[in-house]
Amino acid sequence: MRFFINGVKQWFTLPSWKQIFIALIAGIVTGIFAGKYTDYIKPMGSLFINAIHMIVAPVIFTAIVTAILSIKEKSNVRRMTMRAICLYILFMLISASLGCLLAYFIEPGRDFPSLILSHGKIPDLGSAPTVLSFIEHLLPSNPVVPFLEGNVLQLILFAILFASAIKLAGHAAEPVARFFLSLNKVVYQITAIVIWFAPYGIFALIAWTVGNFGLSVIMPLLVLVGTVYSGCLCLLFVVYPAALYFFAKKQSPVQFYRSIFPALAFAFTSSSSAATLPLTIRCCEDNLGLPSHVTKFLLPLGASFNLNGLSLYLSVATVFAANLYGIHLGIVEYLTIVVTITITAMGAAAVPGSALIVMGAVMSSVGIPLNAIAIIAGVDRLNDMMQTSTNVAGDVAVSVIVAKNEKMEELDVDYNLET
Repeated sequence: MRFFINGVKQWFTLPSWKQIFIALIAGIVTGIFAGKYTDYIKPMGSLFINAIHMIVAPVIFTAIVTAILSIKEKSNVRRMTMRAICLYILFMLISASLGCLLAYFIEPGRDFPSLILSHGKIPDLGSAPTVLSFIEHLLPSNPVVPFLEGNVLQLILFAILFASAIKLAGHAAEPVARFFLSLNKVVYQITAIVIWFAPYGIFALIAWTVGNFGLSVIMPLLVLVGTVYSGCLCLLFVVYPAALYFFAKKQSPVQFYRSIFPALAFAFTSSSSAATLPLTIRCCEDNLGLPSHVTKFLLPLGASFNLNGLSLYLSVATVFAANLYGIHLGIVEYLTIVVTITITAMGAAAVPGSALIVMGAVMSSVGIPLNAIAIIAGVDRLNDMMQTSTNVAGDVAVSVIVAKNEKMEELDVDYNLET
């Protein structure tokens, strides 16, 4: 009995990625031996998927509103912030597009078209929307509609419009701004509770999947991981060096990576941009010679907003899920994926388990059922290691580009921005 109690205590001290990995293995074993009896535990997995559906809208809306509200009005900080954010958006658009391109040609999940994870049939998505129809429906006719229907793009644009109006209203809207800062913290805690339940939901869905479809579900996951790693390597050794060469006064990629290698190695093993931040700042200041007032402002900003590796991972994972269901994605769907990833990943960066939440938002935006998230989450740690290193390298690349293209006076920075 004491052994069991100690085991339970130790389980709750494990980091979430270890719990999810153990849940994946336990789910596979349970599915092999329990077979069709796993139907009895599937409702636990369905509850987890419903919980993700439930929190997607409030997470995206509050995160984007508070992110915009956190940009201060001091001119030098605003100028630095806007230049950096423009580069972040550019890199994330490239990353998400690259992920879609690789997934389109590699087709992860292609060899498993019989895996239908919901109601035993491919969902009817209707006819493919045209570009004009896509533009026409960017804004909702009613602000409540995006929350009810889960239209992520409409939700994003309404959040941007709403936050901009608060900023323009100035002092009179300060109570509203404080309300949303507080609401964001509440939503953060709700999200933490949902993510706490993730191992149990993933266990149930993996067990049911293996019990009904067998071990052939594993092979598509290996192709998914390989596609993500290929894309991240392309960003690291093609996109970033090209950007540094053309926009950072021919910065040597060899010197760049030699200077930040300790930070990249730590990021790969820790899977945490925040934990890597002190080492990243030190590498940039000591090895690359960047001014401290630049690194201490741009690198923390990048850790929250510049998620190139995550953008690539999410685009590959979304196409992977579509292939599992046999869903055809057209040009409008790919455009929706890229835009949704770019905006939601930046807005929800500080949310615990943000990859799963944003993944749910992206899949919802193109009508892909969320059940596939449980399978993808099983290899999330493997992908997270590579994407974190890619994120850190992208943060440093933006800092170098900004530092080398403007006169760097001392910034009047508020390091206690409430986000």
